[in-house]
Amino acid sequence: MPDPLDLELARLVSAVGVLAHLSLASSFLGAIGLAVIAEYLWLRRRDEDWLNLAKRFNIIATIFFGVGAAFGTLVEFGLVTIWSNFIAIIGTAIALPFFLELFAFLFEVVFLPLYTFTWGRIKNPWLHWFIGILAAFGGYYSAYNILAVMSSLSIAPPGLQIVNLAAQGKSIAGAITYLATFQNPADAWNIFWWGANVFIFHGILAAVILSWSGVAGVVLYLYLKERKAWQYKLLRLVVPSVAVLTAIEGFVLGHLQGELVLEHDPLKLAALEGMFWSGLKTDPLTGLVAYGNPNAQFWGYYSWPADIRPPDFVYIFYLGFMVGAGILLGILTAGIGLYFLRGEEKCKLTPIVKPLLRPAVAIIPILAALASIGGAVSAETGRYPFILVQTVSGTDGPPMITGVPVGPGGLFNPTLQLSPALAALIILVEVAMPALAGYMVYLAMAKPPKILKRVIEY
Repeated sequence: MPDPLDLELARLVSAVGVLAHLSLASSFLGAIGLAVIAEYLWLRRRDEDWLNLAKRFNIIATIFFGVGAAFGTLVEFGLVTIWSNFIAIIGTAIALPFFLELFAFLFEVVFLPLYTFTWGRIKNPWLHWFIGILAAFGGYYSAYNILAVMSSLSIAPPGLQIVNLAAQGKSIAGAITYLATFQNPADAWNIFWWGANVFIFHGILAAVILSWSGVAGVVLYLYLKERKAWQYKLLRLVVPSVAVLTAIEGFVLGHLQGELVLEHDPLKLAALEGMFWSGLKTDPLTGLVAYGNPNAQFWGYYSWPADIRPPDFVYIFYLGFMVGAGILLGILTAGIGLYFLRGEEKCKLTPIVKPLLRPAVAIIPILAALASIGGAVSAETGRYPFILVQTVSGTDGPPMITGVPVGPGGLFNPTLQLSPALAALIILVEVAMPALAGYMVYLAMAKPPKILKRVIEY
C-alpha cells in the first residue's frame, strides 16, 4: 500500500500538470478561433487591420500548439506513470474518444503549419481561410474527445458497468481489482451521451472565455496607452463576446450541468453547495434553483461515510471562484462591451465604466482565471475518491455512491515513491512551460520584422 504522502503528492503533481496543460490548450483554442474570425472579417471588409490580426493570432496559436503538444506528451507520460492502473481498469471505457482524438490531432498537425506558411501564396484567399477552419476544427474536435473522457470520469455513461474483481476472487496482475466495461460493445458510443455533451461544451466555452479574457486585458492595456484603431476594433469584438459567452456558460450550460450533478451524484452536489449537515434538510436557495421549491430537501455532506466524501474545501472553488468570479466577469465585460459598442459619447454607462477601464486590464483576466480554476478544481476534486461515478438509490438512507476508487487497488501506482523534493521539481517544470510559451509569444509579437517576415508575408 502506498504511503499517504505519496498519494497526496501524486494528486498535487497531477493537478498542477493538468491545469498547466489546460492553460496552453485554452490559449491555442482561443488564438486559432480569433485567427479565422479575423481573416473572415478581412475577407468581408478588406480591412488590413483584420488581416494583420489574423496573421498575429495565427502565430500565437502555432506557438501555443507547439509548446502544448510537447508538454501534453510529458503530462500524459506522468499521468500514466503515477496512475499506472488507469488504462488497465478503464481502457475499454475510454478507448473510442482517444482513438478519434488521434485523427483530430492529425488535423492540427497537417493543417496548422499549412495555414501558417501559405499566407499570400494561395490565389484564392477563401481557400486559405478554409484551411484555417480545418486547423481550428482539429483543435476543437481534439478538445471535444478529451473532454468526453473527463466527463465520463465524473458521471458514468449509460451502459457502463464497474466490475469488482476482488469480490469474485479475481484480479489483474495481482494488483488491479476493478474493471470498467460496457455491457455491449456498441454502448461505447454512449460516452458521447447528452450529459457528456453538456460537460464538453461547458469546458470548451470555458477555454475560449479564459483565452479571450487574456486577450482583452492585453489589448485594453495597449489601447489605453496608444489608442490605435486595430485595438479598438479588437476590443469591440472580444469584450462583448466574453460577456455573451459567460452568460451562456452560466445560465444555460452551467444550469444543465448542475441538473446532471443533482441527478447522478448527490454527494458531489452536497460538497459543491456546502451542505454540511447529516440527513435530509431543506436548502431554500438550491431547492428554488433545482426544483423551483424552496422547501426541497437534500442529503447533507455528512450523510455519507468519511472515507468516500470529497474534501470539504470544494465549495470554496465552486461558489467562491467559479460562480462568484464568473458573475463578476460577466457584469464587467457586459458594461465595458457596451461602452465600446455604443461609443463613449452614446453609452449611458460611460460614467460608471470609464473609471473601471484601467483596473479592468488586470481584473478581467484574473476573474476569468479564477472562474476557470474554480470550475476545473470543482470538476476534478468532485470525483475524489471515486472515478466513473455511479449512484444507487437507498431505501432508508442516502443514495449509495459507487465507482472505481482512486487509491490502493484502484488507479494509483502501488509501487510509486514520490519525494517532496522530486514533486517540487516536477511542479516547477509544469509551471515553467506555460510561462515559456507566453514569453515566446511576447518575443514573436515584440519584434515581428526579424522573426516573422521570413515565415509570413506581411
